[in-house]
Amino acid sequence: MNLTSIDTKQEEPAIMNQDATIVFNGFLQLPNLEKLAVVEAINDYFDSNDREPIRAAADERFSQIDTSSADFHCKCCGR
Repeated sequence: MNLTSIDTKQEEPAIMNQDATIVFNGFLQLPNLEKLAVVEAINDYFDSNDREPIRAAADERFSQIDTSSADFHCKCCGR
């Protein structure tokens, strides 16, 4: 086998809009265990036939976070 004939071209990353890019950047700022928890939650969401309870639970958890607090720091946008 000729080693120069091996295809080493890597797959191009998905093109994301600005919102998705900001969220993905926040994801990359998380520690690995938190990244895993996010991936598992997204997988649960997409694997479910009834996504509304998952969305409602996430909305409830998010509503309990005081994003206007002086010590709040958004991992996604840095604010």
